[in-house]
Amino acid sequence: MKQRMFRTLRRDEDFLCALATVGTDGRPHVRYMRATIRDDLTILCPTFASTQKVKDVDACEQVSLTCGDTDAGVPGSYFQIAGSAVVSRSPTDRVGAWTQRLARWFSGSEDDAYAVLVVVPERIVALPIGGGPPAAVWERHA
Repeated sequence: MKQRMFRTLRRDEDFLCALATVGTDGRPHVRYMRATIRDDLTILCPTFASTQKVKDVDACEQVSLTCGDTDAGVPGSYFQIAGSAVVSRSPTDRVGAWTQRLARWFSGSEDDAYAVLVVVPERIVALPIGGGPPAAVWERHA
């Protein structure tokens, strides 16, 4: 089921998603981000270490992501992902999230201003765009 659900998200390139956090003011905050996905479904979101979203995740680890196909000509699926996130500065996560697109803002994966939000999905709902098969639900088992 995991392969079928994520057939539209390629692990060899980044993708657009909307990340929702709970702000330090208790209100939801949503922003567009680029992300990569690992084979174990962990999602890596590169960011500046000084952003509000980093402060939000430090205060409340619960996050939500919406992502999926952005090609309206060949619709596939979109995904609602609920999970927990941590802020990482580990070399493994920095390299894993690095794409050449980031060179515009960072000097490299070792840049002190660069951090990665590591999102561990707890529940993923895959929904077809424009009809098709029914929604598929995946849940992480403890």
